[in-house]
Formats: sequence, C-alpha cells, structure tokens
Amino acid sequence: MTAPAGQVRPAHRPPGGVVPNLWRGLRRAGAVSVLALGLGVVAPGVPGGAGLAYAQASGAAALVADRVFVSQPGRLIAEGNVEVIFDDWRLSAHRITFDPDSDRIEAVGPLLLRAADGNTVVLADAAELDRDLRSGLIRSARVVLGQQMQVASGEVVRSQGRYTEMRGAIASSCEICAESQTPLWEIRARRVVHDELERQIHFQGAQFRVAGVPLAYLPHLRVPDPTQDRATGVLRPDFSFDTALGYGLRLPYFIVIDDHRDLTVTPFLTTRRSRTVALRYRHAYASGTLELDGAISRDTLVPGRMRYFGRAEGNFALAGDYRLRFSGIAVRDDAYLADYAFSNARRLTSDAVIERVRRDDWRRVEALHFHSLRPGDDNAILPAQVLRGDWERRFDVPGLGGRGLVRFEGQAHRRPSDVDILGRDVARLSALADWRRDAVLPSGVLAAAGGRVAVDHLRVGQDSTFPDRVTRVTPAVMAELRWPWLRAGAGGATHVIEPVAQVIWSRPSGPEVPNDSARMPEFDEGNLFSYDRFPSGEKRERGLRANVGATWTRHDPAGWSTSIALGRVLRQRDPAQFPTASALGGARSDWLAAVRFEGAHGLSLTNRMLLGDGLHLSRNDLQLDWTWSGGTLSTSVLHIRADAAEDRAETTSEWRMDAGVALDEFWTARVDWRYDLADSRMARTGLGIEYRNECLAVDLSVSRNFGEGGSVARSTNVGLSVALLGIGGSPAGPPARRCAR
Repeated sequence: MTAPAGQVRPAHRPPGGVVPNLWRGLRRAGAVSVLALGLGVVAPGVPGGAGLAYAQASGAAALVADRVFVSQPGRLIAEGNVEVIFDDWRLSAHRITFDPDSDRIEAVGPLLLRAADGNTVVLADAAELDRDLRSGLIRSARVVLGQQMQVASGEVVRSQGRYTEMRGAIASSCEICAESQTPLWEIRARRVVHDELERQIHFQGAQFRVAGVPLAYLPHLRVPDPTQDRATGVLRPDFSFDTALGYGLRLPYFIVIDDHRDLTVTPFLTTRRSRTVALRYRHAYASGTLELDGAISRDTLVPGRMRYFGRAEGNFALAGDYRLRFSGIAVRDDAYLADYAFSNARRLTSDAVIERVRRDDWRRVEALHFHSLRPGDDNAILPAQVLRGDWERRFDVPGLGGRGLVRFEGQAHRRPSDVDILGRDVARLSALADWRRDAVLPSGVLAAAGGRVAVDHLRVGQDSTFPDRVTRVTPAVMAELRWPWLRAGAGGATHVIEPVAQVIWSRPSGPEVPNDSARMPEFDEGNLFSYDRFPSGEKRERGLRANVGATWTRHDPAGWSTSIALGRVLRQRDPAQFPTASALGGARSDWLAAVRFEGAHGLSLTNRMLLGDGLHLSRNDLQLDWTWSGGTLSTSVLHIRADAAEDRAETTSEWRMDAGVALDEFWTARVDWRYDLADSRMARTGLGIEYRNECLAVDLSVSRNFGEGGSVARSTNVGLSVALLGIGGSPAGPPARRCAR
C-alpha cells in the first residue's frame, strides 16, 4: 500500500499478509458483512470506516470489492471487481476466497496480477496464492515482462516472491493475431524460470522457431529480461561477405564487470582464413568516461605478420571548470582500417585537450598527432606533431569605451624527416590586443572603429632558406559602416537589407616566414568582414583594403526564411600574399555569393559560390538537408578549381549523397554515394534496407569501394544482421503489426 505523501514507509513488513490482517481488522471493528472501500458503503449497524482505518494504519493491505462476506467455516469471500493491494503487488479478480486455516487465497478470473513498477504482469483464469501474493500456483496464464515479452503457459508457479516458473511455455515479443496464432518468432521450452531479482530468464529444453518452423534446439538458454539494461551474454551476430575477406561472422560477447565497467569481445572469422578479435572496454568514472577499443588480425591480405589497431577516448571534468578530452589511435598498417571496415577516415588524428570556457575567458592547451592514410602522402615530410596553447580574454575598456580583447597563442610543429627544407620545424609565440567600439549614427547607421596589434615571434629549424629567429609586429586599424533597412512586406513578411563597408589598414614588419599552417585560407560569409583570412599568426594580411558587401534576408510568418549575401575584397594594390589562382589573390578578390534557405518543415539549402571578374566559377559548395516524417536526405556538390599553391594539381568536383526513406511502417531504404564529377566515376556507394516491427529487426547492406583505400583496389561488402527485439535487453520497436479483421 503506498504511503501517504510526507510519510516514510516502514522498512519492515508488519506480521501477517493481505487478507489475514484485513480479516482481523474487520473482526475488531465488528464487521463481517459488506466492505466497499472508497465508496463508504457498509452493512447496517457496522462502523464502516473502522475496517478501512485499520487496514490503512497497519500499512499492510487494502481490499476493494463490490461484496464482502464470511461463509462457513469462517472463510472470507469478496466478489465483484475485487482488488487486493499488498506491498508492491496488486491482484484484480472476479472473486477471491481466503481460508484462515491454510493462509491461502483462491482467486477466480479473469484475474490480473501485476507488480507496482509494471514490469511483471500475469493474466490468468485462476490462481492459488499465499497470503502476501508472493508464492502460489496460477493456471492458464500469460506472463508479460517489461511490457514487451509474453510467455504463455498452462501452469505458472510463483515462489519466494522472486521466481516465476512456467511449464510447457511459449515465449515471444511478437503480436499474435486471432486469424494466425503462430507468432513471427517464438521460443518453446519445457520449463521457463524468470528471476525477478537478477532480471534473468532461463529456458530449459528450448526450441527456437520462425513462422512455426523449428530452426534450433538449445538444452539451456539464458537471456536478460526486457528491463535489463546491461547483462553478460552474446549480442546480435553480424553476417558479412567481402570480396577481400570472403564470408564472415562477427559474434560479440558482452561482459559486465561491475556497475561502471564492461568489456565487449568480438571474434570475427572469415572463409578466407582471416582470424580477428576486436575488444572494447568502457569505464564510467564520477568525473568522466574512458573507452578503449582495438582489434588484432591475421589474414592472407598481408601474410606473415599480425595486423592491429588501438584507440582510446576519454572525457573528464577537472578542477576549476577545466575539462580534459583525449582521443588516440594507432595502426599497424595503413590499409587495415579500410580492409575490416573499422573506419573510412583518410587521416588519423590523435589529440589531448585541456580546456576551460567561461563568458569572457577561454583557455586551451592541445597536443596533436597526424598520420595520413592517403597512398600519395609521405608522413615523413608532413607536420605530424603539433603542440598548441591559447588564452583569450574579453573586457570593457575604461576611458575609450567599447570592448577589448587580448589573446596569446603558442604553437610548435615538427616533421619526422631530418632532411633540410623537407623536415622544417616551426615554433611560434603570438600576442594580440584588439579594441572595437560601436555607435549608432543618425538615420540608423551603425558605425564601428577599432584597432589591433599583433606580435609574432617564430623559430625555424631545418630550413636554411629562412632565418632561425624572426619577430614581426603587425599594427592594424579598422573603420566600418552598416546601414540596415527594415521593411514589412505583404502577408506579414519582414525584409532586412544591410549594406556593409569596412576599411582596414595593416602593415607587418619583418622578413617573410614559412607558411605551414595557413596554406589554404577560406573565404566565406564568416570572414568577409575580418582583419585576416589567414587562420594562424604565421601569415597576416597587409596593405590597405576594403571589405564590401550586402545581405538581404526575408522572414516569413509561416516559419521559413531566405537570405542572400554578396561581397568581395578590394585592395589598393596587390601585395602578392595570396596565390594568383586563389579566390583572394590579386588586387580584387573573387565575388563571394551565398544563398541560404531555411524551411519550416525540415528543409535547409545552402549554396556558396566564388566567382571571378569574368564570372568564372572558382568554387561552388551546395548543401541540401531535408528531414521529414518519412525520412532524411543530405546531399552536397563541391567544385574547387585547381591550385598548385594548395597542392591541388587538378580541379576537384564531387557529389555526395546520404538518404534514408521509410517505404512503409516496416521497411526503410538507405543509399549513400560519393561520385567524382571531374573524372566521371563512382568513388564509393552503399545501399541498405531494413525491416523492423515490434519484435524483429533485419538489416541488409551492400557497399562498394572503388579504390579509396585498403589492400584491395576495388572491393564489395555485403552485411546482414538480425535482432530479436523485446528479448535479451533489446527494446521492442514500434510499430506493432496490425491484425486483419
């Protein structure tokens, strides 16, 4: 019986059970006739509230029924909409009889016995239970576990308030229709025992059937019940076919170490003599999480040696609002991850970051290691090891007004090679002070003025073409005008037009330094109106220049919006700091044009173009995303002109797409591809289809690699996975199949 609000429920149970305590209460109250709790109806001359008051005060039980009377020889009988509530259990029946001599309850159904948490429900025709509903015999019963899995049995025995034993049972989480009593899948067993304390289901003499056809016989089978989140056992197997590895089977085994640690061991065997074991270890701490995973293989693709990879990821909260994040990965050979579909990455990045972010203060220290998997890259001459630190603080400037910013950066990178020039190593320390003040002029014109000073000190090693030490100072001043126009259009739409003109002058002092970190400067809406398009202090823009542009935005009351941005950079003269082929090269940059549409129903479209004076397209980036009730679509088209300064000898043009569409309430189709438009060839493609109902999920996928990586230039992979939902801790999936009428 639930304790009233504000009261603490006793930790012990009073002596006696459901009906005995109630029976004694009725006798003490002098009532042996009718008790209708909640309705206040009692027999004439009986103090009707006495029995209820005693039951509530005892904390033991409550009885609700249309009629309650005593028959010979002293049996208590309740009839009509009977409900007995005791502890964490509730029994509903048409009629119950309590025998005080045997302390047994006989219930006649249809009856319903359910736990307070709803995870165990028993429907039956009749039952004989002890006085506290914890043990007894239930006939013609159906047990529902976790509102997902059903076990039907002619006889159910409950014992010790913990075990539910079912004999000659049929278990399934599938919907069973009247016209077809055969579920999609079922487990028939001679004996089934549900352990409520351990939340495990034990099958003895089990037979697994699909559509009524026996497929496997298991002398003993143990699975977690549907309420179990983590339990040691076999996970869903995956079947696959790969042109390089042959037919394969992955059989993960999950091991619960304790409440905050677990280990997954996944053997992978193929018909082409590949033997692989993958491991994943997870550890949850009070301050964060740690995950370690990896695999080791021996195969015929790289004969004569072991192949392996290892990875570690962690995220921890430190003192003083700092956070530590790290991710590290190492491989034995570059093709291993692609061969076994562990990853499609073309570059491996390991890093460790300590960071703190506050409203006006940002601090970050990061160590990185890069390893390229591209066939044409030489990792010996790539800046593989990087150490970087940043501190940035914003503040109000007294006297001058406006906002100030100070920033300190430190970065060092090295190449493994010891060859002069090819093995160049660079270390840099930078300090930057920035000030900006905004004002509103007449007619709504927004004006801003600002300035900054950047100091960069660099040390260069293993490159005789540059000085060993270089110090540069770069002062800059800025003036900006914006004039936003607002207009209310027809139908409540709002139009905003904002022309912007920004003039900047800067002049770095000191000799040229090597440019390793800023070789591919971006040009987009985010940095059109900025001091620098270079991403690091190794290069700073110089000269007198004007950043000009305008934006138009329309907000519709229906929830969608459209915006267009247009702009470019105009320089007094060409400082030759950007390559001629670059969009930022020359005295005048390319035109930047960007269009964005945000729909009210999950549709988003963005297109960014860079156009030369002759409207020659140097770069175009189109991105479309659409999410609706029946699926998702994400596609992009990228076109970049060749630029030798960015190590891009040929024009790149690529189309990517990733889509998933629900064909009906059960079937979902997926497709993804990468298509090289410049070479008119497919780079990678994949197809998949999934069937999912309330008790079964089947996923079939096919992917084709057209020479992106791996030991085999072109490979095809076919994967198949089958999951029984509602069993073994796998949640049931909606929707349920509809039965025909």
